[in-house]
Amino acid sequence: MLIDNGRNRERLLRQLQIYSFMVYDTLLYLDAYPDSKEALQTYNKYKSLESKAMAEYESKYGPVTAPQVTDSWEWTQGPWPWQLDKEGK
Repeated sequence: MLIDNGRNRERLLRQLQIYSFMVYDTLLYLDAYPDSKEALQTYNKYKSLESKAMAEYESKYGPVTAPQVTDSWEWTQGPWPWQLDKEGK
């Protein structure tokens, strides 16, 4: 069994933050330049990377944000994504 010690979790969260920033930043650019094919390609690239990073993070460590629809508040259990504990949990 591979011991994680929090480094992989932190790396995945950092990647997700980078991709999310790029998605948001590109959306702002597209607001000003809606006909930019290069910006649209950049948006699509980072949106795809963001979705993959989100899925990987959530499959290993739980939700990053509150789910849209839920029957319980289980997503609040355990550390928040930004609370990387010493045991890597």
